[in-house]
Amino acid sequence: MTTTLPEFQTARLALRPRTIADLDLIAALNADPEVMRHIAPIGDPAMGREGIAARSFSHVARGLGYWSLFTQDGAEDFVGYVGLIPDGELPDRVQVSYRFATRYWGKGLGFEAVSRLLHHGFEALALPEVAVVTHPQNVASLRLAEKLGFEREATRPDALIGDPPVPALGLRQSRVCWLARAQAASGLNAR
Repeated sequence: MTTTLPEFQTARLALRPRTIADLDLIAALNADPEVMRHIAPIGDPAMGREGIAARSFSHVARGLGYWSLFTQDGAEDFVGYVGLIPDGELPDRVQVSYRFATRYWGKGLGFEAVSRLLHHGFEALALPEVAVVTHPQNVASLRLAEKLGFEREATRPDALIGDPPVPALGLRQSRVCWLARAQAASGLNAR
């Protein structure tokens, strides 16, 4: 069992395991109405500092948790976060979670960060499958998930999201599909 999560680097980002010092950054992100438009109402206690703290570190022993994202351009600006977290009450189900500050939208950083985390989840942790749970009208989130190879399943009436709450949309990707895509991409890059 692990008690710490690894750090990762991408071309433009540092993915660092969430710390207590990051909680105020996450709470500020969760207070942005544009960021939260498809997630939860502003002021939802689960999205405040105490709610964030309550769920941030509870699954680290399983290799799951949250990574805070910072730029690697010398400024080390906070970009947002990504996470591999339990998907509901079933212990074998995992979902990838992501949220980014609006000034970083549309720059490809989401793809960069989530790709790196999925690499860890599918290869190092050997997760059999990963889900994305998102608002059915969150076009940017759906586009990112599909670009990463996730396939739509169905609405999830057990998971309400947004304000007002609606059933979330579920997407899934298996380890087998991820590895096949990674192998195909490496074959193309080798040519």
